[in-house]
Amino acid sequence: MAAANLITEKSALVAFKNHIVSDPHLIVAKNWSISSSVCDWIGVTCDFNNQRVVALNISNMGFAGTIPPQLRNLSFLVSLDMSNNNFHGHLSEGMSHLRRLSFMALSNNHLTGEIPSWLGVLERLQYLSLTENNFFGHLPANICDSLPNLKELYLSMNQLSGQILSGLSNCSGLKSLYLSSNQFDGYIPKAVGNLKMLEELHLDYNKLEGYFLGFLLFIQFHIYILIGDNIIGNIIQMRKKPKNENMHENVNNFTGAIAVSIPNCSKLTFISHGYNKFCGGIPISFGKLRHLEFLELIDNNLTSESSFPDLSLFISLAGCISPGKISVSGNPLNGGNIPWSIGNLSNLIVLSLQGNHLTGFIPYTMNGFTSCKGCYLSMNHFSGDIASTIGSLQYLMYLSLANNSLQGAIPSTVGNMLSLETFNLSHNNLSGLIPKSMTALRHLKYFKVSFNDLRGEIPTGGPSENFTHEPFLFNKDLSGLFRFCCPPAKLFQRINQGKSRCFYLCLFFLVRAHGRIPYCDFMQATNGYHESNLIGMGSFGTVYKGKLDNGMLVAVKVFNLQI
Repeated sequence: MAAANLITEKSALVAFKNHIVSDPHLIVAKNWSISSSVCDWIGVTCDFNNQRVVALNISNMGFAGTIPPQLRNLSFLVSLDMSNNNFHGHLSEGMSHLRRLSFMALSNNHLTGEIPSWLGVLERLQYLSLTENNFFGHLPANICDSLPNLKELYLSMNQLSGQILSGLSNCSGLKSLYLSSNQFDGYIPKAVGNLKMLEELHLDYNKLEGYFLGFLLFIQFHIYILIGDNIIGNIIQMRKKPKNENMHENVNNFTGAIAVSIPNCSKLTFISHGYNKFCGGIPISFGKLRHLEFLELIDNNLTSESSFPDLSLFISLAGCISPGKISVSGNPLNGGNIPWSIGNLSNLIVLSLQGNHLTGFIPYTMNGFTSCKGCYLSMNHFSGDIASTIGSLQYLMYLSLANNSLQGAIPSTVGNMLSLETFNLSHNNLSGLIPKSMTALRHLKYFKVSFNDLRGEIPTGGPSENFTHEPFLFNKDLSGLFRFCCPPAKLFQRINQGKSRCFYLCLFFLVRAHGRIPYCDFMQATNGYHESNLIGMGSFGTVYKGKLDNGMLVAVKVFNLQI
């Protein structure tokens, strides 16, 4: 009897082999031999007690072809994995006879047609993935009627349409539901809230509309929500306390205010509301989320509460145990100051407050960010000096203070920030020298101080060996080596007698075909306008000779425009 069963199952697999039209690795061509036992075939697993085929795993083998109806004869099959191949055509109705299936993975193929209603009769099914195929049409109304054991349902990246059926709530054991990147429309049914075991819900990139979060009131163990790129209205108030841990709403068109009752989800660790159209204030009640680790509100229309001159949000967040990232960049926030108490967020890893119209001083207490790796405060209205305590941020890798109104000198203590890789101070009012201590920053790859009032020599050695002239442009009297395209300090001392300012205009007589020549090349050709290259002086300027790298001789006249 056992031999007869294997003969039947071998016939089914041989039919399957004959429907494979492309076998790039010659797996079935060489291994699936009629003369050998099917239990020895690659991808086939047998139960030796019953002498039946119980698993077929041919994933990632590059097969192309169709699924034959004879597959129905593998009636003891428990696991079927054909994912990541090039199978096409419809799902054979004969597969409805595979009543013992608990695992079916057909993702990343070219299967088409409507999702068959007979899937609803596979009562033992726990895992079903049809992701990344060409299925279209509506979800079968009865897909969950007889699937009490289904825990994971993956239907993303197809062409499914219509409304998300309330009947999905009949899959009461669902933990993961992926319906993203389809064409679903209408409202998210409140019946989804009956999925009390749900841990992951992905509905992003559809055409859903209406209110969001109402159904969450009944979900007890929700972990992750992704509902991006839909047309969804306000987030409604949450009066109960679901045990949510993550809330992800990036890249949507959400509008309205952020519900102040979200903090009722006391175990939230992850909030991401970025790239939406939220307006109103940032609820200071976020500070009640003791376990919050990640808060991202980037690029909305959020403001700060007018009754608080400081950003009260950061005062309240001091109650969080370990906030790792705080990003509210790209929100107007009505200005305001960063409170001194922000230094209490000692576990902060990333702080992003770019383009928030913030004012006042950058708190010296930020030296309490002992674990911080990224601090982004550019495009605000900060003023005052850069505190010397900044040097204690020895683990900081990325620091941007650009586009503010900072004054004073760059503190020499920045040389202690040995992990620094990116340092942007451009577009401020900084003065004084670039500290020589920065030569110790051997990991520094990006440094920019253009558009300031810095002067003196650019320190040589260390990371400056890899810099060009661009990071140093448009300063007062900054000078350095030829590659920086800045005249050396001695030249300034020689020309700037009587505190007069000179403007350098390079004139040369070249064939038009040679086009423009960079200023750096003139600097190098004239040895930094050295006296040994001087060929003439007049009442309006000085002429220097030079030789470019290509051998071309040039004459450069430096005009004094303040005579």
